[in-house]
Order: sequence, then C-alpha cells, then structure tokens
Amino acid sequence: MFTFIIGNQEKRIYYMKKIIYSLGVCLLAGHVNAQFVNSTDFYVSEGAVVSFNTDVVNEGKITNNGKVHFQKNFDNLSTINSTGVAVFDGNGTQVVKSRNELSFSQLVLDNDIRLETPVRINELVSFRRGVIETSTLNPLVFSADAKHSGASDFSHIKGVVKKEGNEAFEFPLGDGTNFRAFSVGRNNENQVLTASYLYKSPLNISGQVSESVEAINENEFWSLKSESLKGTAQLSVNSESGLEELVYLKRGIWDVLEDAKLSATTDLKNGTLFTSARSRNIKAEIGVYPNPTEGEFFLKLAGMNENESITVDITNQDGSTILHKEGLVKDLRNLYQLPGNLPATELTVRVLRQDNKSLVQKMILKK
Repeated sequence: MFTFIIGNQEKRIYYMKKIIYSLGVCLLAGHVNAQFVNSTDFYVSEGAVVSFNTDVVNEGKITNNGKVHFQKNFDNLSTINSTGVAVFDGNGTQVVKSRNELSFSQLVLDNDIRLETPVRINELVSFRRGVIETSTLNPLVFSADAKHSGASDFSHIKGVVKKEGNEAFEFPLGDGTNFRAFSVGRNNENQVLTASYLYKSPLNISGQVSESVEAINENEFWSLKSESLKGTAQLSVNSESGLEELVYLKRGIWDVLEDAKLSATTDLKNGTLFTSARSRNIKAEIGVYPNPTEGEFFLKLAGMNENESITVDITNQDGSTILHKEGLVKDLRNLYQLPGNLPATELTVRVLRQDNKSLVQKMILKK
C-alpha cells in the first residue's frame, strides 16, 4: 500500500495500485487559502488516484496516466499531459487557466467550471453535475472521434463548443439551466464547426420574417460556423415548442431552411443563425404542361416570390443548351416554343434560383 496526502485543511488519503513519483514538489499552504505549486516532474501512474483540495499551479510537468481530482482552481504555466482521467469535483466554481491550450483525454464534470483557456478533449467528456462556461476565445474543443455522455439540464456547456472531424455529433449546449443541444449529421469532408446557443428571442436580431414562415420560436436561437469554404451541416434540433422545421437568417430575414442543411449558400463560412419554426408548407416546384409536348408548353413556377430572379435552361441529352432565359419569376411563368428543327427526344428543364439551388423537370418532345 502507498499513501499520498495533498492538502492542508481537509486531508484526503488514497491507496494506490501503483506508486506515484513526485520529485521536487513544493507545497505552499496558507491559513485560509492553500496552494499546491508543482515546480518539476509530477507523475501519476496508471491505476493511481490523486486528489488536490487546494488551488494547483503547475510550473513544471504533470503527467497523468491515472485519475486526478481537481477540487479548486487549476493554473497551468508549463506542461500537462493527461492520457488518464481528469475530474473536476469541487464545491464552488472552479477556474481553469493555461498559457497554452489544455488537452485532456477524458474529463469528468462534477462541478461548475469556467474556462479561461481553450480546452481540448481527445476521447470523452462525462457530464454528471455542473456547467462548463466557455467563450469564443476559450472554447471547449472536441477532437475528431471525441464524444460526450450524460449531458442534461444539470450538466452541459454554456458558451462556445468546437468540433473537428466529419462524424455525426451532438453539440451539448445550454444556457446554464436548460439543455438545448442540436446535432449535425456525418459529413463527407473534415471540417471545424463552432457552435453556440442563446436563450434570447431571434426577433431581437431581426424582426423580419419570410412570408413562407407561419410561426417562429421567439425564445432561443443557435449559431453554427464552419472554417471550411465548402463546409456543410445537416441539422437536427429537438424542439420543445412543437415547431419542427428550421429557419435561418438570410439577408436580415428569417427564412425557411430547406432540407435543414447549412452550406455555402446559407453563409456557413461566416456563421449562420438558426432557430425552430413552422412553415406555411409552400414548397418551391416547377412543372411543364403538356408533357409530352410537340414543342409548345407552359412553365409552372410555384412557391416562389414573384420578384425573385431566376434562370431557366433547357438542355438536350448531350448537355447542349436549347433555350436560356433570365428574369423574374412573374415574367418567366409563360408560354414557350421549342425550336422546330429538334428531333423527338428527352429534354431537361432546369430553374436556377438566387440561393444557387436548382429545380429540375424532365420533358418529352414528341414529333
């Protein structure tokens, strides 16, 4: 058996499966506030458990292959390598500082902590009790394949979360009282996504709502940003208000987010705001009639604003353009005549909208 004691006021004793090596450690304990200062190599072996019930200042090197309990503040001025488990389980809000980004393989949250440095998670965050308060400058970063468990109203992240990689992921966000996560689906491309949540009315950002929106969540909104120009994110939000669809801020107007997907067209690179809503079920669609046609047909343009600028292209099977028109919806919703020298064939009618999304309809030309 090996006994290791750290602390001056409430002494805690742990029996180790393996010995902990500690060289040149200096313990400074005041009458009111104790402080543990590590000035050289401090090694916690696999299977060992250490508990600090004082503030910890690391001026040397801490290597944690076992389990370390931090019950007060932690200030890293040098190096920490934690491939084991770091547990934050104090009684008051604990402050985590570092000169450089901190990295933990596994972190167990059993108390409120406030990050004053970026913290990276390589494997797992276990939410038990308490909230991690983060910010734009000091986010919690999940490395590729890193996960979390146990997030709830009682334990989540208030502030900013970053996620690297391309796998599906739930952002464990909330406002400190309410757990309001959202998820993104698996992506084909690796990217860095930055997310946050605000328990504020989106109408304070903009009071303008698209005609296609019947009702909007007036209590909360989220933000998501990708560091990739080609970044995309398929969204899923657990709605508590019965509003199952999503809207995003588009040129100052809350508009329906088709297919719940953020991309370059929704300005994901610069950050997109979104919230839950209910649309008027006005779906943009096109059509041609009669179809098949002998050359003359009407073009149907439904579910679009009359003054929206669009492009109409009709191409044959080898991709050659047969007809090209640009203009407003109200002007292009009319009668068309195909060139008389075309043989019987299958044509493609494509309408390109302002958001770079296209609507496609096949048309049969018979003779």
